[in-house]
Amino acid sequence: MKIRKAVVFILIALFISTDLCALTIDEILKAAREASYSVENAELLHSNNLLLLKENELDDEAIWSVELSATPFSSTDFSEEELAIETLSASVTLADDGRTTIGVSSPMSIGYRGKFFINPKVSASHTFDFNYFDDDMITDLSNASSSLSTERLYLEAIYSFDKSVLSLLENILTLEKEIKSLEHSISNSERDLDNMLSLRQADEESITYRRALLELDMNRRSLDTYKDQYEKAKNQFAISTGLVWDALEEFSVPSLEMKVFDEGNSEVRGLAIDSEVSSLMIEQKEKEIAPISLLLSGSIGGSYRNRESRNAYDEENRNPLGGVVRPWKNSMNGSLGAELSLSNWSIGTEFSLTAEKGETVRPSLTLTGSWKNNTTSESDRLELERLRNDAVSAKNEYLDALTQYNIDGMTLQNRIMEYEFKLSTLSQNESYLKASLDAEMEYYEKGLVREDDVMDAQVEYELFEYDKMIACLEGLSLYYDILIYSL
Repeated sequence: MKIRKAVVFILIALFISTDLCALTIDEILKAAREASYSVENAELLHSNNLLLLKENELDDEAIWSVELSATPFSSTDFSEEELAIETLSASVTLADDGRTTIGVSSPMSIGYRGKFFINPKVSASHTFDFNYFDDDMITDLSNASSSLSTERLYLEAIYSFDKSVLSLLENILTLEKEIKSLEHSISNSERDLDNMLSLRQADEESITYRRALLELDMNRRSLDTYKDQYEKAKNQFAISTGLVWDALEEFSVPSLEMKVFDEGNSEVRGLAIDSEVSSLMIEQKEKEIAPISLLLSGSIGGSYRNRESRNAYDEENRNPLGGVVRPWKNSMNGSLGAELSLSNWSIGTEFSLTAEKGETVRPSLTLTGSWKNNTTSESDRLELERLRNDAVSAKNEYLDALTQYNIDGMTLQNRIMEYEFKLSTLSQNESYLKASLDAEMEYYEKGLVREDDVMDAQVEYELFEYDKMIACLEGLSLYYDILIYSL
């Protein structure tokens, strides 16, 4: 009786013992991610895509330009030399829809003996586009689609990688279960063969004995195969995670709740945005084919020479027969212009005023017009037709993806129900196997059953523990599928 109690105690201790070296699912996944080059590449790609998005989201800035061209001297006669600034200008094009440009120029010359000349001018222009299309709408929508895609692809890569690690763990546990089951079957078969001979139920030449021996030999070969696969699986685990496999600690599966949204997940929403972009590109091309714009411009300037510079100018322009051909007079001028442009013709007008010192104001009106044949009309028509086809195709892709999203949602919900049913069945099996093991231990303690019967119940329960752990891995993999579906 004492021996039986000792055996029962040992079996119970084996049953409730927990491997202190067991690995948690979190540390396995963390180690696997850190050791994976594919995860590192996914993170680098995600980082680069975020940088590209930031670059694309930069607002347009004003364009500045400054130009200077100067000649300090042009001969060896420095008494008549001057610093000639042929070009001194600055301009800015504002980051607005009208391409507003403001410019300032001021050529001048400064003589080394007091001469001074300056010709300043300020100009401005603005274009009113009556068939304007805001390119920023396409840019903003494209950026939004890229942002959704960037996050979805990154998280999908991480979740898919975690699922591959779970598959590796599931394979290891399945092999462990098969090995334990075969080892127990082999042990029972060896015991049965010994009993056949010792109890003279059969001899070594009998069909029953030889069949049992063949089955035992087949199980031994299968065991060797499983052990070889198990060692390879453990090596793969070590390479993938940098950890040594010992056992997996029990863990809880997160709640398997999912929602199906009317607008779909980020992939479907991205395709919806792409469809909208395709429609906008049609509008953009239509307005590009039939442009209507009005350019308004204006300027004001003047010319000034001091007395020394005027004298030098008059002297240079003196008629050899006597007198000055046209004496210098300081002046001011201003102009206003307008130009209406359509696809293949334009008309314009410019009105200017010039006032010289001591003279009356001189007005001037200039009319312009131009026409050119449209050599791209057929090309534009074909491109517009292609864009319309692309828009239909993009919309079909979006609707197809939305339909598939709903179908995948129903499939996933069915998988969740099947998994919950499996858990319910496992729970019932656990209660049954636990009760059977307790009963066998109690019967053994009373001397009603053999030790082998207790061991059979113990092994059967241990094999069930593998089923339960594998089911947890399947549940966690299903949880990742829900995450991927919801991205």
